[in-house]
Parts: sequence; structure tokens; C-alpha cells
Amino acid sequence: MLGLLAFLIEFAFMVGVFMFASAIVGGGAGGAVVGVLAVILVAGLWGLFIAPKARRRIPKVPRALASGGAVSVIGAGLLGLGHNRFGLVLIGSGLVLVLAQLALDESQPPVRRPRAPHEESRRNMSRGSRHRR
Repeated sequence: MLGLLAFLIEFAFMVGVFMFASAIVGGGAGGAVVGVLAVILVAGLWGLFIAPKARRRIPKVPRALASGGAVSVIGAGLLGLGHNRFGLVLIGSGLVLVLAQLALDESQPPVRRPRAPHEESRRNMSRGSRHRR
């Protein structure tokens, strides 16, 4: 349940990033382009450092603070631009995201795909051929 809540907050965060970047540029077609580019950049960084399957996932506490802080900062920016309700929702959601990230259980080791029998035999054959040389 917490994972779903975190996902919904992250989705709202990406919407907020689009709105913020678009408003900073002045809206219109240029704002839409900048908004999309900002979402792509932020989503890429999120996927690299914060997402559950991130390649370079940062440790739990810094990750929780960074993700919640980013959501709250975008919320504060939107609040400053006059998007009061959505800005307040994002600020509150940033705090909830910190708690959700800290509470999510990561003690389970990642599930590994079992090797097919033919993969194992090929591996053993290649090892055996190396040792015979």
C-alpha cells in the first residue's frame, strides 16, 4: 500500500515539475517544451538514484530526504507561482513520501532468475575447456 502511495506522489511530483518549468518560461508552446524536457531530466535522475530498481540507488535515509525534499521544493515553487492547492498538496506529500520511503521494507533480497539447465552446462563446459588448455 505504501508503495502505491509513493508512486502516486511521484506521479504528482512529475506533474508539478512540468507545471513549474512551464510557468517559469512563461507558458505557451515554449513552456510546454521546457516542461516536458524538465520532466524527462527529473525522471531520468529519479530513475538513476531513487527508484526501487535504480542502478545507483542512494542509501535509504538520504534517498528519503532527497525525494521528499524535491517534492516539497516543487510544491513550494508552485505555491509561489499561485498554484496554491496543488502546491500545498505537494508540500504535504513530500513529508508523506519521506515517511513512506523510510517505512518501505527493503530487507527482502532481490529475486534472481534461476538459470536454465542448458546455461549451466555451457558454463561448466567453458570452464572445463579453459582448465584443459
